[in-house]
Amino acid sequence: MDNLLSPSQAQLRDKIISELESPLPGWSSQMPLSPIRHTIHPATPADATEAAVNLLLKPNADGQGYTMIYIKRGTKYGADQHKGQVSFAGGMRETTDLSLKDCAIRETEEELGISAEKISVLGALSPFYVFVSGFIVHPYIAIVPPDTTYAIDPDEVDYVIEVGLDHMLDPDTLRYRQHPFRGTIIEQSPYFDLGNGEILWGATAMMTNEFLTLMRR
Repeated sequence: MDNLLSPSQAQLRDKIISELESPLPGWSSQMPLSPIRHTIHPATPADATEAAVNLLLKPNADGQGYTMIYIKRGTKYGADQHKGQVSFAGGMRETTDLSLKDCAIRETEEELGISAEKISVLGALSPFYVFVSGFIVHPYIAIVPPDTTYAIDPDEVDYVIEVGLDHMLDPDTLRYRQHPFRGTIIEQSPYFDLGNGEILWGATAMMTNEFLTLMRR
């Protein structure tokens, strides 16, 4: 991967690795994006289902910065609590996965058609319990080549959303709106404006904010 990165991209990659090896902010950076304004992280049950996702970074072709890769989840599976939402590539751990990192890579390959050998995992963010679906999600940060293309699984993914890391770091990207939740309306519920009418909220926004916090410190 090194020969595909400009000096500034390699420097930022090294910063990300260093930050991921340092103590992570965890809930203190996730909580500000809670759509229902949680102030205390819900306890993770012992029987929570393990899942893993990849926050994918693609180096920009001009050698300046990175693009973040999200997916718009498909709506085929009625039982999917997160259908139609913007999320990271990833999913539930299977018995054949040797590790959670292997799970994240396998799911990325299945959903986006990016071969495993092109996915370079830099490290992991804090695990995150999604109480709505009962998953304990393990998010990883990974880099893919700048010429990456996608062969999406249409059963899992409607389309890919690419957003510049600089855009996500812009404070004006964070906004607030009314949000319906279980028969009530949450005032001032936070979300990221991704542009083109796409919004990022909920668990993926909370995990994203931990990464952005690392990039700002």
